[in-house]
Amino acid sequence: MSYITFRNSFRYLFANLFVFAFSLASSYSSPSNIANDTISFNFERKIIQKGSTETVKGIVYYKAPHRVFIDVNSPIKQVMVVDESKLTIYYPSDKKAFIIKSRGLIPMPFIQSIISVMKDDYGLAEVGYSLIKHEKKDNRIYTYWNPPKEHKKHIGEFILATENDLLVYAEAKYPNSKSAAKSFYSKHIDLNGKHFPLEIHTEIQEVSRKTDEYVTYSDVKLNIVLPKQAMDFKLPANTEVKEVSW
Repeated sequence: MSYITFRNSFRYLFANLFVFAFSLASSYSSPSNIANDTISFNFERKIIQKGSTETVKGIVYYKAPHRVFIDVNSPIKQVMVVDESKLTIYYPSDKKAFIIKSRGLIPMPFIQSIISVMKDDYGLAEVGYSLIKHEKKDNRIYTYWNPPKEHKKHIGEFILATENDLLVYAEAKYPNSKSAAKSFYSKHIDLNGKHFPLEIHTEIQEVSRKTDEYVTYSDVKLNIVLPKQAMDFKLPANTEVKEVSW
């Protein structure tokens, strides 16, 4: 795999996080902010862009406050580990790995949306968002949120919509008020008294390019004993490693 191919694949792997990545990143600083210590679930993620479709399947293991182990089994075998500011991506068949080191916390694939629905106001207020207004349209209640002052140059307004106390829609805007991402939530299940959507459709708009992402979750489990590999993964000694700093 070339670095360019890796970079593009990595970019879109995190596309579905746009809605929740910033708003929740700061809330992982301590276990007290986490509703559940461990979570696991299966996922299927489909990306549609310019007529082409890419589907990825696997299982995710999460350990509070900021560790995620992702075992991708289709279309290729791949292991991803997020541990605070370090991301490891390993390809067993090629015996190659990429290690990305960041100055801040790396967004955690798939897990943000689960944690967010287990928080009051989906975690927005505690990371500095301020409620602007709310309004009712038909059976939906919309709330509008301003980002923290220090981030207004980079992100814009955030909109949430609930229907019958279920999160059904979220929208993140650029600072110029144009939509950056829209997410639609459906097929909710009850998790410890909170309703989590098993299907999420996200539309990501980047300049003239639009990407549609469909994520489906199944077999969601809370507070379980995670596999040893998920807790203590190490690259094999003969792995070719490329490091990237952000």
